[in-house]
Order: sequence, then C-alpha cells, then structure tokens
Amino acid sequence: MWAVPLLALAALASPPLEAKVSITFDEALGLATASPAVASALRAVEVKREGDAHVSSLPANPLVLLQPAVSPRDAARRPEGQLSLTVPLNLAGLGSARRAAAASETATLDAQARAEALSRRLDAARAWIDLWSAELAEQLSREELALATELAERTRRAADSAALTRADAADADAYRAEAQLLALSVEGEVTDLGLALSRAVSRPTPEVLSTVGQLPSPEVPERDRWPALVAAAGALPAPRAIRLSAEAEKARAVEARASRGLDLALGAMAQRDATGRDVFLATVGFTLPFFERGAREEAPRAAESVRLEGAAVDASRAAAADLARSLHEVEHTAEVLRAIEAGLVPAALESVRLREAALKAGDATVLEILISRRTAVQARARAIRALAAFAWARVRATLLLGQLPSTLTTPSGGQS
Repeated sequence: MWAVPLLALAALASPPLEAKVSITFDEALGLATASPAVASALRAVEVKREGDAHVSSLPANPLVLLQPAVSPRDAARRPEGQLSLTVPLNLAGLGSARRAAAASETATLDAQARAEALSRRLDAARAWIDLWSAELAEQLSREELALATELAERTRRAADSAALTRADAADADAYRAEAQLLALSVEGEVTDLGLALSRAVSRPTPEVLSTVGQLPSPEVPERDRWPALVAAAGALPAPRAIRLSAEAEKARAVEARASRGLDLALGAMAQRDATGRDVFLATVGFTLPFFERGAREEAPRAAESVRLEGAAVDASRAAAADLARSLHEVEHTAEVLRAIEAGLVPAALESVRLREAALKAGDATVLEILISRRTAVQARARAIRALAAFAWARVRATLLLGQLPSTLTTPSGGQS
C-alpha cells in the first residue's frame, strides 16, 4: 500500500462521505465566467454599443419657434405672426469627437469586462486545484489513520504479551492520535476550500462543493518564446483597461473643447403681417469662441488622462513582471515535483519498508518505525501539494497567455 505511486493515488480520489455537488475543472471555469458580475459587465458593453449607434452629429436639436400675433388696429382681426426653424451646426468637429469618445468608452468597458472575467476564472481555477489537492490529502490522511490504528493495536497486543514495552505501545498510541488530528485538520480544510470554490463560481446559495475529474494539464509555450510574450503583457485586460481609460478621458477632453467651438446656426423664417403679406427669410448665426472655450470641462478630463497614462505604464510593467513570474513558476514547480517524486517519496517509502522488515526481525524499534512513517506521510503530502502547484502554475500561465494576441501565442508553424 505504501508503494502506490503518486499519480496512481490521484486516480483513486473519491468523493467525501457527505453528499456534495461535484464539478469538473472546466465546469468551474464556465460557472465563473457566467457569474452575475461578468455577465452584467459583458451586457453593459452591448448596451453601451447599442447606445453609441444613436449618437447624433448635431450639437443640439433643431429649434422651431412660433410667434402668433394679432394687431389691435386691424378691424378684421386677421392673424399674423412668425414661424422659424433653426438647425445648429458645429464647425469644430464635435460630431466626430463625440463618436470617438463614445467608442473609447465602449472599448474601456469591454477591456474591464474581460479583466473581470479573467480574474474570476483565475480565482475559480485556483480554488478548484486547491480543493482537489486537499481532497486527495484527506484520503491519504484517512489511509494513514487506518495504518496507525492497526499499528497501535498490534503494538498494544505485543506489549501485553511482553514482546514489546509499554513505552512502545504509548508511542504507537501517540502516533495514532497524531494521525487522527491530521485527518480532522485536512477534513476541515476540505470544507473551507469547498465553500471557497462555491464563492469563486458564484453559487446562488453557499454550499460545500467537491471536485471530480483529473487535474488540468495545459501546454505552456516553449521557453524561447517567453521574452516576446512577457514584452506583450501590456495587452492583458487589466493594463489595457487602464490605458483605454486614459484614451477615453483624452477623447472626452477633445469633446468638451469642441462643444465650445465655432457653432453655426442655419435657419429659415416665414412671416405674415396684418395686411396678409408673406415674407420668407433665411437666417445665419455664429457662436464665436472668443471667451468660453470649454476649459472648465476640458481641464479635469485632460488631467485625469495624464494621471491614467502613468498608471497604465505601471500596470503594464506589473503585468509583465507577473507574467514572467508565472512562467518561471512553471519551471520551478516542475523541478520541485520531479525532485519529490524521484527522490523524497521513494526514499521515504523504502525507509518504512526496511524499518518494518527490521522490526519483524527484531533489529528495529517501534519509535524508529513511527519516525519513518511520519517522514513518509510528510513526503506524500508534499508531493500532493507540489503536483497541485505545478498544475496551478501551468493553468495560470495559460489563462494569462490566452488574453494576448493569437499571433504571439500561436507557434510560427500556425499550430495552436
């Protein structure tokens, strides 16, 4: 039983004793993407895009003015009055500035929605992998508790028959109690992580979830492509959203300035006097931007744009460092896992086997057996965590890389 390989143990993972809802890794990512926050953010983009299609090029609506009048000196009391229509036009490019600002705002909303979706997927992925490793650790702790209980009972019988000392029996009992505490601790961890996964996938009501299926094992690009990928980290949703926010503020500043630019008012007027004569007139008016040029509205927008430009640079650098660290973790966790699987775990299990054989031959003590078993338990637990850490490193890197342009993440041969 001690010689079962780690990867074989992963296939033996079974659902906890109590009834729980089990979800696969892909289901967890799908639920996270469909969470209300992400769905609302994506819907907000569509609503904004639909509204942008109705943005007018005119600075204001046409003005219709009716002025009826009656002359008191006219015995016939014939009606007279004026009817005018004025259409405002902006000669400072307000229409195009409005459309550009609206498009920038929509692009910002889209990037923010993508950033929210990525964040939720990362949280769900980490929660699922942590729960998977805790569930496997729980199973191993139960197996160890069963072995510790068997050893304690065997040692107690041997002590009663004077084959071993009462001290040996006490050591075995202490080890059984230690194994029981470990099993209880991991069981509590599984419950906490099950609730954490429920929160990460935005379940309608809190419930303890469990995992089903294998660990994800996505492929990470070759190492020689990492520098180019890290250099493009500014295209990730979070820094891109900040950069687009800066562009949107700049576009709003241009819109504010254009709104106080040179305006042209074209109109037509029809007039009828008391004698019944009709007069038709054309009107042309200008609003000259000599004093009011929109500085009050433009200045805050321009200042915020400058501030966000600096924040975008910092965010891009932080994203590059974060992506570089994620790619490094893929290598590092793989090395740790290889060292544990190839060295630590086999050596610890072999030590237990040899100590048990020596105990049967009378050449080892119960205390030596307990020490070797503690070492083996710790080695197996480290192997489980290392396997989960390696999976998480690859998942995190691939989720981040999936947000970069496909021309960067696709190999030069055209295969994904």
